[in-house]
Amino acid sequence: MHVFLIFIYMIVKFDGFHGTDNDNVDSILQDGFKISSGDKDWLGDGCYFFVEGINKNPCEQAVQWAILNAWDKINRKNKYVTYAVLHSNITVDDSKFLDLTNADGVEILDYIQKLCREKLATIGKRIHFIDGYLINFARTEKIIDIEVTKGNVYIKLNIEDRIHNLSRRINNCTICSVYLPSNNIGKNIKLVKKGNVEYEIG
Repeated sequence: MHVFLIFIYMIVKFDGFHGTDNDNVDSILQDGFKISSGDKDWLGDGCYFFVEGINKNPCEQAVQWAILNAWDKINRKNKYVTYAVLHSNITVDDSKFLDLTNADGVEILDYIQKLCREKLATIGKRIHFIDGYLINFARTEKIIDIEVTKGNVYIKLNIEDRIHNLSRRINNCTICSVYLPSNNIGKNIKLVKKGNVEYEIG
């Protein structure tokens, strides 16, 4: 008797909202998104979007982020005066999607951390683990092919919280990091909102 194994891969789809300087819009619409790189980023290397999850209005969160992110705290002035929010339909094969908003995704991240700790022990290196480092480690070591990661995080989106340097332990945003925008977004990008940065943090 022959046994045939059939693997059915599902496509995960969701809406993403990216807040930025309005001056970036034309280049993004023309050439697509560029990723940011760094182990200290929330979910590792990628282009970041607010998505629906623990908050039901990710577009408004992208607006808040774009406005507050305009402030240059070193030079004490806004880096830009007009913000924009771009919408994208994000699609990813579920085999390349790490969802840290559920128990299965967290279990995978725990496994990645175990492998990372074992490798670092062999070279005598110690590091304070953060999620972004582990996700980048998983890609570098080819443990898992991660194209899109989703997770719940806390981001200071309230101006008063930034002025007084207040933080909470309870997450307020669901975000995702898209590592390969050309694969998971392509040119499927629309400008959905823009406006003026109306205040300075001071």
